[in-house]
Amino acid sequence: MIDFNSGKLKTRKFISTGITAVILIIFFTACNKKPDRVGLSLQPVSDELSVVFDNSTGLLIHSQLEDSVRTDVNVIKTGMLGSMLDPVFGKTTAEIFSQFRLSENGHNFGTDPLLDSLVLSLSYSGFYGDSMSSQTIRVFELDQEMFPDTTYYSNQSLSDYGVELAAVTFVPAPGDSVMVGGDLEPPQLRIRLSDEFGQKIMDADPNVFDDNESWLEFMKGLHITSEPAMADGGIMLFDMFASNTALNIYYRTEEPQDTLTFGFLSNSNCARFTAFDHNEYSDASSEFKTQVLNGDTSAGSQLFYLQSMGGVKAQLRLPDIQEFFKDGAVAINEAKLIFNIYDDGSELLGPPQLGLAMIDEEGDYIPLPDAGEVSSYYGGYLNEAENQYYFRISRHVQQVLTGQTPNYPLALLITGASFRANRLILYGPDSLLNGDNRMILNVIYTKVN
Repeated sequence: MIDFNSGKLKTRKFISTGITAVILIIFFTACNKKPDRVGLSLQPVSDELSVVFDNSTGLLIHSQLEDSVRTDVNVIKTGMLGSMLDPVFGKTTAEIFSQFRLSENGHNFGTDPLLDSLVLSLSYSGFYGDSMSSQTIRVFELDQEMFPDTTYYSNQSLSDYGVELAAVTFVPAPGDSVMVGGDLEPPQLRIRLSDEFGQKIMDADPNVFDDNESWLEFMKGLHITSEPAMADGGIMLFDMFASNTALNIYYRTEEPQDTLTFGFLSNSNCARFTAFDHNEYSDASSEFKTQVLNGDTSAGSQLFYLQSMGGVKAQLRLPDIQEFFKDGAVAINEAKLIFNIYDDGSELLGPPQLGLAMIDEEGDYIPLPDAGEVSSYYGGYLNEAENQYYFRISRHVQQVLTGQTPNYPLALLITGASFRANRLILYGPDSLLNGDNRMILNVIYTKVN
């Protein structure tokens, strides 16, 4: 699948329609067979021929910077926070900009309420990196409005008042439950904000709590940011729709009454986005900089790079299929792109899925016709047993061969780059340097008489 948040998506006349794809999937499932291999029935299986394309036959790839990815509340529910120093990709820092809304309209704190505490809680949904490294998180109050119906990208930022509401250093515990008010709750990061800020909320004019419009004029939101990592580190993932993700104020109205709680919610109505800072890749490896920053496209023949969080994608060019098969008509039975993972010695895992798309003249992403096949056949998923990814792009290659589809360059990127922190290093197509690990396009075909 394509990560549609990473670019504009277009369709063309030569792309199978959604209805056709559904019919094909239903048909092949009902027949209890995998999707057909284009042209397979034209000649006996014994007449099948195969060819492997690599860099020597025109298969090319290189990595390049991604502009940004969309991270607002309308496309993802995950907030990402923290900082990590990757030995290859360098330093990445993630921060959250978010509103918090009233849990009920018209709340009244009563007469002479006494503040106990104001706590920001973020419910863990995952972690990427070294969970034993400490993180330093700082919280500020926004002085710039946010809007739930606005599109926000990972390279954007909003201003705050510059007054620190909290600064905490801790070791993340994404797998540990926490005790809150005597109850055991799911893993969450809990940050106590300053009493001055809590008192500001309690001392506000009662009209502030009439509705969310009034409340968000008073408190526009929070900027939750991370101190850049000096070593290792990691990225924390939070479920921003979880009931445990909230801003809670604890208070008493008179002694010895029990502590009361009023919550400000984080939900789908809250404007929110995550921003990523890759420090201009100044801390990346020299090999990475040569290819990605300095534009040495030939370096991708040996190794190339992918990174989520609006980081790095790759551009792939297929060989000149029409020139290769110019001596006679053929039918493509199977065309399979295979990418083998390079082990750089780190424990950072690759993503569960990659996306592949054509790039048209305007730079827009177009799905391959093979993307309509069942996902287990089309591919894109991590094959842990083989330590590789693959895509079956038989229909695409057949259409390029017949001239039905231009031989557009292809974009290879991490699916879910808006809500995953994974990175990946893959072998390029150089047969001399990479041997059997090289990236290949394996084409099985039959000659058509």
